Amino acid sequence: MKQNIIITSLSVFILLSVSFSDTSAQSALDQDSIIKKIADLKEENKVKALLAGVWLGEKEIVTIALGESMTDVPATTDMHFRIGGVSELFLGTLLMILADEGKINLDDKISGWLPDLPEADKVTPGMLIKNTAGYKDYVLDSAFIDLAVTEPFRSFSHEDLIAYSVKDGELNFQPGTKQQYSHTEFTILADVITRATGKSMPELYEEYIFRPLGLDQTGYSINQELPSPVLHSFSSDRAVYEDATYWNPSWSGDSGPLYSTLNDLYRWSQAFGKGKLLSAGSFKELVSSPGVTLNPDIYFASGFAVSSGWYFQNPSFNGYSGAFGYNPSKDLTVIIYSTQSEDRSSGARSFPMMRELIKMISPDAVIKF
Repeated sequence: MKQNIIITSLSVFILLSVSFSDTSAQSALDQDSIIKKIADLKEENKVKALLAGVWLGEKEIVTIALGESMTDVPATTDMHFRIGGVSELFLGTLLMILADEGKINLDDKISGWLPDLPEADKVTPGMLIKNTAGYKDYVLDSAFIDLAVTEPFRSFSHEDLIAYSVKDGELNFQPGTKQQYSHTEFTILADVITRATGKSMPELYEEYIFRPLGLDQTGYSINQELPSPVLHSFSSDRAVYEDATYWNPSWSGDSGPLYSTLNDLYRWSQAFGKGKLLSAGSFKELVSSPGVTLNPDIYFASGFAVSSGWYFQNPSFNGYSGAFGYNPSKDLTVIIYSTQSEDRSSGARSFPMMRELIKMISPDAVIKF
């Protein structure tokens, strides 16, 4: 259930749905070659279903759906799915919007909102979004893992999740000295945001991101439901191959509460990757290195990784495997989401598939991770 971070011929049984623009201006990215490459990757990685899209600026090169959502139900490009850690790109952007509006200061201590948390007088919202606060990741707690796997429909509150992280009062490191991915820190950050604004996270996303960008197929999961049509997911986390689509998403806190579609995520890439909702200074902060990483060429920024000019994420969430990449210098967007087949090796394959696709369509800028 953990979100991973840096997380041939066509068979006659493949169910194929393709749409693309017919303009000749896209000749630099050959549609037929891309379609064949994606189909080959689907077969090689043995996934049950695969949704993928490639866009150059405002031009759709190809969107494609392969395989089955469920038995005898073809996957289609308009299906909704849980985006997992790609939610963190939205969270980072929302934080910077609120900073621009003066509703949150990135350098204020969170003790003003959450005084009872360990080291709250040393931790800032800016540290939380960069994962440099030092709070332990609750998904690594064995008691949490056992409960979440045993009871996949269980609802976890933010208070429940944070308690697993701070139960012994110890942090991984002193705030601001290192970086380590932590679902806990995104969840704490959401609590800070709701206290600072007096509004819920669904309200804030709707007001500042979904409505302004017209993302009417994107939403915040307040329960286990998803809007139709739905790409079904499958998992072997509980030692049996089963439908995981409606497992409760609350275990992810605010690191993975959103759902969306291929086309909405593309529209999001254009706003997120170009900083359309932010001041120049806030966008620079959003994409910047936290300054405590060893490799300036590969780093985790504000809910996403940066490498070779790409902003990307690779979630694995309740049976969904995802990969989201945007290259600002090329204005190139690549998105892949896939689901596991009965072959357990087919889980979490979207990011390796995206890397291989990028090698073909952008050989001078490949993700070296």
